[in-house]
Amino acid sequence: MKLFKFSLLFVVVATLMSCNNQQSLQEYYIDSKENEDFIMVDLPTSLISPKSETLSPEQKKVIASVKKINLLAYSLKDTAFYTSETGKVKAILKGDHYDELMKLGSTEQRMRIFIKGDEDAIDEVVVFAQDNNKGFVLARVLGDDMNVADMVRFAETMDTSSAGLNTGQFEGIMDVFN
Repeated sequence: MKLFKFSLLFVVVATLMSCNNQQSLQEYYIDSKENEDFIMVDLPTSLISPKSETLSPEQKKVIASVKKINLLAYSLKDTAFYTSETGKVKAILKGDHYDELMKLGSTEQRMRIFIKGDEDAIDEVVVFAQDNNKGFVLARVLGDDMNVADMVRFAETMDTSSAGLNTGQFEGIMDVFN
């Protein structure tokens, strides 16, 4: 009987210790969706990729590895709220197994790029751009087995095909930095 109680106690303690009270990035997106101060857009790659007949086989492979893009933006209205929210995002990115790939900018405007997964099998790329006078944009690129080189090619593909891109869906997000 003592062995049973000890085993039960061990399972309960192990379960409680494995629980993580830290909010995930997905939970942050869901919570922010409820707040009208945020602008949120979920985009499948089919909406933002150029027509497939204009793409090379390599570009098609890159776009196929990207499943969707989530954009979340906050246009600065309340400095205290901005500071609180950027602090939450930084804590999530620091504690949720994201690896910082790149950091650029100044104290007023900065952008950080994070990845989650192995270098050659990235599951998520996160871009966190802040402007202390305008707000922030948090972008998640979700996919399967993406790699850093593919992400660069994806950005180049989007840049070279922007003439055929309908940017209407981005207007609310981009207003943050206008």
